[in-house]
Amino acid sequence: MSQRYFRTDDANLYESIRLQLDAAWGHPTPDGKTLTCIDPIAQSPRDASGNILLAVRAERCGWEPVDTLLPQLLASGVVEEIDAAAYDAAVNAGP
Repeated sequence: MSQRYFRTDDANLYESIRLQLDAAWGHPTPDGKTLTCIDPIAQSPRDASGNILLAVRAERCGWEPVDTLLPQLLASGVVEEIDAAAYDAAVNAGP
């Protein structure tokens, strides 16, 4: 499974996008097995500087509305794509 890794310091943006994706993808599911598409902010890993970290399956980055939103977020600089080594180092170091 291929993954992509991201970092942001904007908690409001993170939660807004999480809720938009949940609405677009029908979460929570009727059977209750999937409550949200990504962890809520309170459960998200952070790096030593307090930035929010996110690892997602690469294929999901091609799903709408992610396919439309992600390039805009990266271009604006509000979200940064990092590599697996940076993500792992940050998660293991913790806040």
